[in-house]
Amino acid sequence: MTEANGDTVVYRDEYYTLGLRGGLPYLIAGGRRFTLTCHPYEPCLYITEESGLKTAVHNAFDPFAVLDGFRAGETVTSITGFEYDAKDFCRMAEYASAMGDTAIDGAEKVFGGRSKKKAPLKASENAARSGEGKEPRDADWIRQEADRVIRDDPFYGLIDEYPDRAVEFCLVGRRQGAEGLEAHREALAQASRELFFDGEEKIWNYDCGRGSAEALKIDASSLFAAPKELRAVNFRGAFMYPPQGGPFTDGDLDRVSAALFPNGTKNLEVYEWTTGWSDFFDEGHEWWGALCFTVYDKSLDRFAVIMASATD
Repeated sequence: MTEANGDTVVYRDEYYTLGLRGGLPYLIAGGRRFTLTCHPYEPCLYITEESGLKTAVHNAFDPFAVLDGFRAGETVTSITGFEYDAKDFCRMAEYASAMGDTAIDGAEKVFGGRSKKKAPLKASENAARSGEGKEPRDADWIRQEADRVIRDDPFYGLIDEYPDRAVEFCLVGRRQGAEGLEAHREALAQASRELFFDGEEKIWNYDCGRGSAEALKIDASSLFAAPKELRAVNFRGAFMYPPQGGPFTDGDLDRVSAALFPNGTKNLEVYEWTTGWSDFFDEGHEWWGALCFTVYDKSLDRFAVIMASATD
């Protein structure tokens, strides 16, 4: 249905409106308007409020394909096996909009214990899973890879011996086929979901998507360079000189680094990230400092995500 203002409305009830304006999918939920876009390769659904706050839902839907399916009277099915009608899709998108960064199975918690429905694969579902013109991705593989955080590595036992540290660490496995900067961004998103949530409750807001979090590739030697000041100007300074507690020694950092990168540093690929994409870093911006690195260890095929932010 095309309205006088040019909107094409695909679904509407007393609370939700789902449609297109200016060629872009949008959702109105209880008076709040969101623009719906997607990453062309993952696929990743982006839900952006009018304020500019953006949420990424990984392994989700191409909204253009979804709306095409609903207009044709079809349902769509996510990679987890949930079958959606238009209202279901609206509910999921509204629920996910408060998360900042999540996977589709996290967004689908809005449905509680509702049983999954199995339906024959339709063309619109195929596009929603894989992106227009891309080969379909294997749903079972994606489910296994949805959470790649490594939680049982001996490194965590060692780092817990430094409770006064101001640096946070998270180990993340690499998704098969992911390379370069976008592989680092995926690891950053995984680590953010691990570090910035306390169970189901989000502690810090964040948006590590393109246009919000930017990165520069640096030499591994720069990561371990001597501190220029007694604060978080670089990784060594951030670890050795926390604003409260410590200080720690070069020997402490060497011990931590040996556990973090047991095969040495020659196989490391390092990106240094901006820190304006999460309010986790706000305190560090006041004085002591804030930093964020993703380090891919080719010998272990895993990332170490390193973040620091603190104040006195």
